[in-house]
Amino acid sequence: MTTGNREDYLINILRLTESKGGVVRTSELAAYMEVAPASVTEMVRSLSEAGLVDYQKYKGVSLTPEGKEYAMNLRRKHHIVERFLTDVLEVSHQEAHEEACKIEHSLSDDTASKFCRIIGTRQDHDCSTCTDPCHDDCDCTTLEDLQPGAKAKISHLRGTSAGNVKKLLSMGFIPGREVSVVSRINNGPCVLSLGEATIAIDSELASAVFLECDA
Repeated sequence: MTTGNREDYLINILRLTESKGGVVRTSELAAYMEVAPASVTEMVRSLSEAGLVDYQKYKGVSLTPEGKEYAMNLRRKHHIVERFLTDVLEVSHQEAHEEACKIEHSLSDDTASKFCRIIGTRQDHDCSTCTDPCHDDCDCTTLEDLQPGAKAKISHLRGTSAGNVKKLLSMGFIPGREVSVVSRINNGPCVLSLGEATIAIDSELASAVFLECDA
């Protein structure tokens, strides 16, 4: 049985048990996944041996704490990939969902975190599994707060619209890059130095660029 197949079971058990009080019958799981009941029984036994689910014949299956964390992290990656495809590459929601179902199995935690910082993924319950949070809830300063002459590294992007994030990416505002303020005009654009380029952006865009907290 492939890792992807095992992970599909875990994430679907998570989806079903969240709405069914933590336990789902194998017959319900089989119907949901459109597979034979015998295949479900074989898989949940394998997952039980791995310590990822609790399975009791005639009662149903539930995720262990380890299995739940694994499934939540997988779903987090799915959401991140979906948003990158829809917000940055302008892929349709249906196609993005289908592609995310494939990519989520091979996406490393480190790469998922980098995607997250780029697109400013909104924090949700599954983010509790992240080992490298993008400081969504911290008091990091933004580029709008940086004074002329100051330098800082970009931590993450989080705009009020997907269009703003996409625009910032196209201009070179990538997490990890250093940016400095050349000049600032009251109620006007902020002139920045980013790599070898000098760029002017407005207040709305500047407030979507978050800086590393020790800046």
